[in-house]
Amino acid sequence: MTSLLLWASFVPILALASQTGEDSVRAGIERQQQGDLQGAAVIYQEVLGRNSQFVKARHLLAICKLQLGQTDEGIRELEIVRKQDPANRSALYTLLSTYVAVSLLDEAQKLVERDLRGDRSAEAHFMRGSYFMARAQYKEAVTQLETALRLKPRLPGLRSTLGVTLCLANRLDDAIPQLEAALRENAMDGNAAAFLGWVYKERDRGAEAAPLLERTVQTRPDDVGALFLLAQLRMARGNVQEAVEMLERVAGAQPEHRGAHVLLARLYDQLKSPEKAAREREIVARLNAALQSKEPSAR
Repeated sequence: MTSLLLWASFVPILALASQTGEDSVRAGIERQQQGDLQGAAVIYQEVLGRNSQFVKARHLLAICKLQLGQTDEGIRELEIVRKQDPANRSALYTLLSTYVAVSLLDEAQKLVERDLRGDRSAEAHFMRGSYFMARAQYKEAVTQLETALRLKPRLPGLRSTLGVTLCLANRLDDAIPQLEAALRENAMDGNAAAFLGWVYKERDRGAEAAPLLERTVQTRPDDVGALFLLAQLRMARGNVQEAVEMLERVAGAQPEHRGAHVLLARLYDQLKSPEKAAREREIVARLNAALQSKEPSAR
């Protein structure tokens, strides 16, 4: 249900702009801030065509590529920036967070061990925490993220990442205030909304969970975890037909989602649809048999 936040989401573009002094780059930044990422990328590429050593233009182009979802191209540009300007910490943080987000953890480890050594800034602790979270080393991740929080409480994305990490570490009660604070700082934080909705659901706070999970499903329709939780809330409220529709979406996206099929069998019984209920039970039986057949080889 989680997706790691890219540092590119938080890089202060205007801070880069103030150092360039070139009208063409400023025009690109205006396009970028207006949401015209393709137009901005074209401008930056034209600038680099005239001067391939223009590091800040390349850094801005890399951020554009990441925002466009062109991750491989963004990484390539950032790696060039790192070679051209090894002291550029913003580029380092952006590259490291991108490696983590796309699970290039061996590459991320190299940056953590080599380039973050001795860096005690809040940003560095944030990056190390994100890396440890991706490695499922939650204790180390929480330590790093809490240190970053003490150093710079308003660092964008930090509370959200800490809250998610606390959830993954099964420290749900500690996660709640961090996720709530993250949403106060940024109401559009999809990770914070999704995980807070889940925690509220776990704590039987369904009335508070529902709007958060609904928002998650609307903004991230592929988030099967949030959709499954929301379907359970619909069931609890007696909205059987809505729950069925959501669970069918879950099963369509993940045919081996056993929980969805179990609930569908139960709900189709309530709806007096014995054929559909039987179909779901057959699927559950098949999934159970497949799981049992794997157990001997797993030992």
